[in-house]
Amino acid sequence: MNNLRFLKSFFILFMLLFTLNNHAYADCQPNIRIENFWIVQPPDIARSTAGYGVIKNTGNAADTLLKVSSNAGSVMMHKTEVKSGIAKMIHLSGKVIEAGSELVFKPMSYHLMFSDLAESVYHQGEKVTLIFEFEQSGIIKVEVPVRASWE
Repeated sequence: MNNLRFLKSFFILFMLLFTLNNHAYADCQPNIRIENFWIVQPPDIARSTAGYGVIKNTGNAADTLLKVSSNAGSVMMHKTEVKSGIAKMIHLSGKVIEAGSELVFKPMSYHLMFSDLAESVYHQGEKVTLIFEFEQSGIIKVEVPVRASWE
């Protein structure tokens, strides 16, 4: 009889802890939004171009951007650093986006570098599919316009 009472108590305690843990987990999630991304239309002879925009995490937990890919060429995340008047691009294999913060991709800072360009896609008004892969939020696909530089 004591064993049965112990098992019932253990089961109730387990369910209570499981419920509390799931509730706490649900309240502590990233919420990723991809905003205002665009790609610079490259000159005809260019073999690469750049992309800019904002990734916002409006959730209560950090998330890591693992990689970005595209239907129209290779994509790498870079950060430009200037030291002693010399700009240098640093390749990033991932980037943590803290809760309540944003990652801004802009010139001379973080940016997406596109190479192996599909010629038929990188023209004014065309759209490129970008696939953002996050550790917690999974895959987010967005259609991004190609614009003539800096308009």
